[in-house]
Amino acid sequence: MTDIVEIASYGTTFAARAAVAHLESEGIKASVVSDNAGGAIPSMSNLSAGVRVVVSSDDAEQASSILSEHFSPEEVEEAEEAGEHTPEDSNA
Repeated sequence: MTDIVEIASYGTTFAARAAVAHLESEGIKASVVSDNAGGAIPSMSNLSAGVRVVVSSDDAEQASSILSEHFSPEEVEEAEEAGEHTPEDSNA
């Protein structure tokens, strides 16, 4: 059995899901983990470790490399700005 490890943390669910989608397009299974009461209180993610991306420890090195090489900080910033008004990240 392999362990699950955190490889990245983002300010929004949208950005974390974009990172997961990028990893999955490269063949790496990844998941989003957040402490936001199941999406009911999105602002809780800001109080914890943010919205985390986790993978199998077997894939951690490759996944980290993929995100650092192919998922640039500019893309993360654009994803976070684009996701600011999604229903999941709003307080409405």
